[in-house]
Amino acid sequence: MNHTRPWITAGVALVGAGLMAAPVAPAAGQLAAVTMPGIQLTAADMVLDLVRHAESVDNVTHVMGTVPPGADITDLGKTQAAFLADPTNPQHLAAPSFYDGIFASELIRTQHTAEGWLTAAGAPDTPVTVLSGLNELNAGSLEGTIPTSQAEALQYLLAPLAWMFGQYWVPQLGSTIDPNGMAFNDRFTDAIDTIYNSSTPGADGQLNDVAFSHGAAISMWVMMNVKNPDFGMFFESLQQGMLPNTGQVVIEGNPTDGWTLVSWDGQDVAENPGLLTGLFVDFRDLMVAPQMAGWHISQAFEGGDPTEIMAALQTGFNGVFGAIMAFPQAVIETLTSAAGDAASSAEASGDVFGDLFASLSA
Repeated sequence: MNHTRPWITAGVALVGAGLMAAPVAPAAGQLAAVTMPGIQLTAADMVLDLVRHAESVDNVTHVMGTVPPGADITDLGKTQAAFLADPTNPQHLAAPSFYDGIFASELIRTQHTAEGWLTAAGAPDTPVTVLSGLNELNAGSLEGTIPTSQAEALQYLLAPLAWMFGQYWVPQLGSTIDPNGMAFNDRFTDAIDTIYNSSTPGADGQLNDVAFSHGAAISMWVMMNVKNPDFGMFFESLQQGMLPNTGQVVIEGNPTDGWTLVSWDGQDVAENPGLLTGLFVDFRDLMVAPQMAGWHISQAFEGGDPTEIMAALQTGFNGVFGAIMAFPQAVIETLTSAAGDAASSAEASGDVFGDLFASLSA
């Protein structure tokens, strides 16, 4: 395999994006003009409850097991799964009939967690749809090992932490499943899109689904994609081992308009992320677009299908162009939102600096 090809094709996407800034007269025989797809906003929202599996044998033995079928849940795990149906549980799930769909990864620990909940809820025959995109973040060279120190265990998350800050190109060493943030984001996003597209809005126009997945996969995808990532809450949970067994992360939104983090392991998350986090998200979205475009183009070239190559070039061009065009407005909206919050705070507390910020934004 030519290892320089991904970088070459990524460069093609970036150069193409840069050339858009300069108007060029059409030449004879030039390809048809790139068309920008219409953007349909305000699609129906989905509330998706992402649930980590119950305690597994790997959890007890500290084995890094991320490949299907994986280890089963323990006896304690079976109790935890059943407790999801108990109304006295602060994070109990709704009745199975409430959800438009119930999903799980290919690993048996998620499927058996879902089945334990359904049985306890009196609906053991309710179907569970298995999606490979919900599988755990691949451990790469650490797969099957037992880390002997906290530092060694943290190696598993070094690349994903970089992805969380927009550096999708950082490799997950030894992984052919999630070799980088682009590949991981693609496959988990595909699963979320499948869940969304298979659901039907209720009378309130909203979708409700539940998906059983894994601690690292849930945590990283959410922090990589939501509009209001709460980094303080994330790193606090990381010190405690990520999400606890049967811990939940709730998001709301849709693939068109994006996703908002509603709650993390039972703690509500503010919809407005604040000025610094808001600006970070704006820059993150701008950084990610060319990385995703380069990855998709490189994959298309690897496949060798001219139709797929042209489609990847078109999609990559649109994605980068859209990110560049959306960036200034996103920053303005972030600053305006922060100014509005400061004005409200100043009005409520009489804060001098808040009054100044409000007057400057008027």
